[in-house]
Amino acid sequence: MKTLTENVTASTKDFSSGKDGSSSVDVDYSFSYDVLETAAELEEHFSTADLIKLANNKNKALANSAARAKAVAPYAQDPNSPEAVKNRMVNDLMKLGKSEAEARALVESI
Repeated sequence: MKTLTENVTASTKDFSSGKDGSSSVDVDYSFSYDVLETAAELEEHFSTADLIKLANNKNKALANSAARAKAVAPYAQDPNSPEAVKNRMVNDLMKLGKSEAEARALVESI
Protein backbone atom coordinates (compact mmCIF):
# COMPACT_ATOMS: atom_id res chain seq x y z
CA MET A 1 0.00 0.00 0.00
CA LYS A 2 1.13 3.49 -0.71
CA THR A 3 -0.19 6.91 0.19
CA LEU A 4 -0.75 9.50 -2.52
CA THR A 5 -1.35 13.21 -2.07
CA GLU A 6 -3.34 15.29 -4.53
CA ASN A 7 -3.24 19.07 -4.86
CA VAL A 8 -6.49 20.47 -6.23
CA THR A 9 -8.01 23.84 -7.01
CA ALA A 10 -11.76 24.32 -6.63
CA SER A 11 -13.64 27.34 -7.93
CA THR A 12 -16.57 28.59 -5.89
CA LYS A 13 -18.74 31.67 -5.61
CA ASP A 14 -17.41 34.07 -2.97
CA PHE A 15 -19.84 34.96 -0.16
CA SER A 16 -17.11 35.66 2.40
CA SER A 17 -16.96 38.91 4.37
CA GLY A 18 -20.42 40.00 3.24
CA LYS A 19 -19.75 39.60 -0.50
CA ASP A 20 -22.76 38.90 -2.71
CA GLY A 21 -21.44 35.82 -4.54
CA SER A 22 -21.18 37.57 -7.90
CA SER A 23 -17.47 36.83 -8.05
CA SER A 24 -15.67 33.52 -7.90
CA VAL A 25 -12.61 32.51 -5.96
CA ASP A 26 -10.16 29.67 -6.58
CA VAL A 27 -9.41 27.68 -3.43
CA ASP A 28 -6.35 25.43 -3.27
CA TYR A 29 -6.46 22.35 -1.04
CA SER A 30 -4.83 18.96 -0.79
CA PHE A 31 -5.77 15.52 0.44
CA SER A 32 -4.03 12.20 0.96
CA TYR A 33 -5.39 8.72 0.46
CA ASP A 34 -4.22 5.13 0.59
CA VAL A 35 -3.84 3.18 -2.64
CA LEU A 36 -4.31 -0.56 -2.24
CA GLU A 37 -1.98 -2.50 -4.50
CA THR A 38 -2.67 -6.14 -3.75
CA ALA A 39 -5.61 -8.45 -3.08
CA ALA A 40 -4.20 -9.07 0.39
CA GLU A 41 -4.36 -5.35 1.20
CA LEU A 42 -7.90 -5.25 -0.17
CA GLU A 43 -8.96 -8.14 2.08
CA GLU A 44 -7.24 -6.47 5.03
CA HIS A 45 -9.25 -3.25 4.59
CA PHE A 46 -12.61 -4.54 3.37
CA SER A 47 -14.77 -7.55 4.22
CA THR A 48 -16.45 -9.59 1.50
CA ALA A 49 -19.76 -8.02 2.52
CA ASP A 50 -18.22 -4.54 2.13
CA LEU A 51 -16.97 -5.41 -1.36
CA ILE A 52 -20.36 -6.79 -2.42
CA LYS A 53 -22.08 -3.65 -1.11
CA LEU A 54 -19.52 -1.46 -2.89
CA ALA A 55 -20.01 -3.33 -6.19
CA ASN A 56 -23.80 -3.12 -5.91
CA ASN A 57 -23.66 0.60 -5.12
CA LYS A 58 -21.42 1.16 -8.15
CA ASN A 59 -23.81 -0.82 -10.38
CA LYS A 60 -26.76 1.18 -9.03
CA ALA A 61 -24.98 4.50 -9.57
CA LEU A 62 -24.00 3.60 -13.14
CA ALA A 63 -27.54 2.47 -13.98
CA ASN A 64 -29.02 5.61 -12.41
CA SER A 65 -26.58 7.86 -14.27
CA ALA A 66 -27.34 6.24 -17.62
CA ALA A 67 -31.11 6.37 -17.05
CA ARG A 68 -30.98 10.00 -15.90
CA ALA A 69 -28.90 11.05 -18.90
CA LYS A 70 -31.37 9.37 -21.23
CA ALA A 71 -34.40 10.87 -19.45
CA VAL A 72 -33.15 14.47 -19.45
CA ALA A 73 -31.57 14.40 -22.93
CA PRO A 74 -34.69 15.80 -24.67
CA TYR A 75 -34.50 18.87 -22.42
CA ALA A 76 -30.80 19.62 -22.94
CA GLN A 77 -29.71 22.81 -24.63
CA ASP A 78 -28.52 22.39 -28.21
CA PRO A 79 -24.71 22.79 -27.90
CA ASN A 80 -24.70 24.66 -31.22
CA SER A 81 -27.42 27.15 -30.29
CA PRO A 82 -26.31 30.80 -30.23
CA GLU A 83 -26.90 31.03 -26.47
CA ALA A 84 -24.79 27.93 -25.75
CA VAL A 85 -21.97 29.19 -27.98
CA LYS A 86 -22.06 32.58 -26.24
CA ASN A 87 -21.92 30.93 -22.80
CA ARG A 88 -18.87 28.89 -23.82
CA MET A 89 -17.19 32.02 -25.18
CA VAL A 90 -17.85 33.86 -21.90
CA ASN A 91 -16.43 30.95 -19.90
CA ASP A 92 -13.35 30.80 -22.12
CA LEU A 93 -12.73 34.53 -21.74
CA MET A 94 -13.08 34.21 -17.96
CA LYS A 95 -10.43 31.47 -18.02
CA LEU A 96 -8.19 34.00 -19.74
CA GLY A 97 -8.63 36.44 -16.86
CA LYS A 98 -11.58 38.58 -17.89
CA SER A 99 -14.33 39.26 -15.36
CA GLU A 100 -17.76 37.87 -16.18
CA ALA A 101 -19.05 41.36 -16.98
CA GLU A 102 -16.10 42.09 -19.28
CA ALA A 103 -16.47 38.72 -20.99
CA ARG A 104 -20.22 39.15 -21.55
CA ALA A 105 -19.74 42.68 -22.91
CA LEU A 106 -17.04 41.48 -25.29
CA VAL A 107 -19.14 38.54 -26.52
CA GLU A 108 -22.21 40.76 -27.00
CA SER A 109 -20.11 43.21 -29.05
CA ILE A 110 -19.36 40.51 -31.62
